[in-house]
Amino acid sequence: MRPLSSRTIIYYLSLLCVAALFLLNVGYLRNQSSSSGSQQDQTTGGSGFSGAAYDIALAFGDDLIQSATDPNTSGWLTHLSHFYDRRLDILSRGFAQYTSSDARLAAELILPKTNPGPAQPSWLDWFGWSKSRPQPPPLAAEEPGKWADTRERMMPSASPKLRLLILSFGTNDAAPEDSPWHVPLPMFAQNLRYIVSLLRSPESAHYSPHTRILFVTPPALGDRMHAEYMRKRGLPPTHQNQITRKYAETVCSVARDLDSPCVDLWTAMELMVKKATNRAPLAVAAREGMLGSDFTQASGKLRNIFDTQLSAISPFDGYEMYLSDGLHLNANGNKLLYKLVVSEIVTKWPELRPY
Repeated sequence: MRPLSSRTIIYYLSLLCVAALFLLNVGYLRNQSSSSGSQQDQTTGGSGFSGAAYDIALAFGDDLIQSATDPNTSGWLTHLSHFYDRRLDILSRGFAQYTSSDARLAAELILPKTNPGPAQPSWLDWFGWSKSRPQPPPLAAEEPGKWADTRERMMPSASPKLRLLILSFGTNDAAPEDSPWHVPLPMFAQNLRYIVSLLRSPESAHYSPHTRILFVTPPALGDRMHAEYMRKRGLPPTHQNQITRKYAETVCSVARDLDSPCVDLWTAMELMVKKATNRAPLAVAAREGMLGSDFTQASGKLRNIFDTQLSAISPFDGYEMYLSDGLHLNANGNKLLYKLVVSEIVTKWPELRPY
């Protein structure tokens, strides 16, 4: 074998020196990046939260969701957050004046990506320096079975899952046809189906077959109360209860087609209002003989007296029990919706019971 010349040896040594300097520079830049990142975390709070988190229940909707975190009206999501304390993190993504068409555009930004595709290697991977997300410590072998089960159910995870999606639209879609918020019923149904398909379609980047989906209809509307509220502001009414009913029915129909449960808030409120304003004083008076043996013989004057009493007790046909302005829920309305949502969840999905 022919020995290498001194010039060749010097050439190879030079290459080794250049490679060594390159690796040293890469390591220096990496350390500088880490230190600057730590300083940023200390001064600005970092660029994102990477700690452990509980599994997630996401509420995505319009005014019914945005106002659900208001403590002044006993927001139903605040109650739900307490119900799932140390079990699920309740995230509110409510947008006042949003329609289902707006939600269709925003859904891909709201829903987490669970199928982002193959990750591209970074230059840190070439040297085995890629950082992995911290994982929770494994359960110790000597831990008691009870504590191990408690820890598994109650302690947060490094990779939280979207366990529940609560979807509520329709109030703004039900605006009159000449309104910029109006969404026709067929398009409304199509928008709801599209949002659900983002979680149900295997081709979707948001595919999440384990996520439970709960629909919530828009609330019933107090026509007289809403008209009075708008009149005081010099504006005409923007909604009608019978139109809102059609959108509530469409939500229930889409939920049935997709084999998902639905909280029919519109019907529940209508039943409660009718029960409370059943013109009981007139019926009681007839039963006790105050109007004579024949109920139909009651004088018009006496009927007017009872009607006046009822109007004083219930000036807006009973909807004031659950609505603050004829359109949005008050404290009682929020409590009613909370009970309906929890009842539906624990009945349909026992695995989502917090205890």
